[in-house]
Amino acid sequence: MIILFCFVFFCFRACPNVTKLIINPRLLLYSKLIDNSSLLPIFKQIKMIESSKKNIYFPSNCASKLVQRFPSLNHIELQVFSFDDCVSIINMFLTQLENLSYIKISYDNDALLDDPFSRDFIIEKRREIFPDHNLNEQMINVKNNGEHIEIWLS
Repeated sequence: MIILFCFVFFCFRACPNVTKLIINPRLLLYSKLIDNSSLLPIFKQIKMIESSKKNIYFPSNCASKLVQRFPSLNHIELQVFSFDDCVSIINMFLTQLENLSYIKISYDNDALLDDPFSRDFIIEKRREIFPDHNLNEQMINVKNNGEHIEIWLS
């Protein structure tokens, strides 16, 4: 992990204008990387994160740190253990990331809870949290096929 961290760290330092990040979930949450204060300005400009790898799950309790470090995200793809984990993560993304336009969260285990993400729920939630944001209702779509949930906001 240390060698991989060094490689990623030097890539960030060499390419400070990065806006898209495709990264292993373990490395994304590696404290030496995500808590590195010299990388925070780079993280703040990243608009897209893809961090999906089979059988390596993004923990739902780390969603707030992801939002704090990457406030400009508009496109997120993650792998979580169960649909129940999706619920808290998606709620956090919907309420904290104003520029969000696409979410895809894959999961291996089906829900114990009902799927709360209807199109109307998302429209209401976004309007409530971001009343000044121009929301195009015609572009909002939600799809849950039992393996992943996708939400298009624009």
